[in-house]
Amino acid sequence: MKNIIYYFFVLIIFAGCSNNNEQSIVTKIDSKQVLFFPVTSFLKGQMLQFDSLQLIPLYIVTQQKKVDSNWVKKENMQAILKDFISTEINSSNLLNYFTESKFNDQSTAAITFTYAPKKTLPDTLPLRHWDVYITPETGQVRKVYMVKQIKVNDSTYTQQLTWETDKSARITTLLNMPDGTSGIIKDEKLIWKF
Repeated sequence: MKNIIYYFFVLIIFAGCSNNNEQSIVTKIDSKQVLFFPVTSFLKGQMLQFDSLQLIPLYIVTQQKKVDSNWVKKENMQAILKDFISTEINSSNLLNYFTESKFNDQSTAAITFTYAPKKTLPDTLPLRHWDVYITPETGQVRKVYMVKQIKVNDSTYTQQLTWETDKSARITTLLNMPDGTSGIIKDEKLIWKF
């Protein structure tokens, strides 16, 4: 599976992203031809590797300006990271809601696939945006970034989820205020490669 994803992205990179121009160019892709990167499958594959970790993962939580850290058992990692896979991200279920664009971001030395809403999203869909960062030389996923919006009673929360391939994951939860401002209420980071 890893090889298939690798060759898929190498093909995409060589076919669509070889650009001799020094500027980053955004290319819109016709939605009938788009196959979204299978983020959920990728993350589940990453989680399968947790059992073979040699080190004990470190879990750091910052809440109300207090930092707490502790070592986590490998079997508890998936429960901490459940928000990364709670919405299935693939072409078949999100093609009607999102468009894909890609560009060679020379400032980060990555090919970035950005998925943005086509129209107003239903409240039942918490996912609002996501990016996949690919290393051009290897065709491997470097990072996945997602934004979710969750309503609980009268409050609206935004989650910013960042997955660093084979290294760590971070969930930052913000409370959105009625006046349009927001504040971080919780920041969680799980590190499994130091």
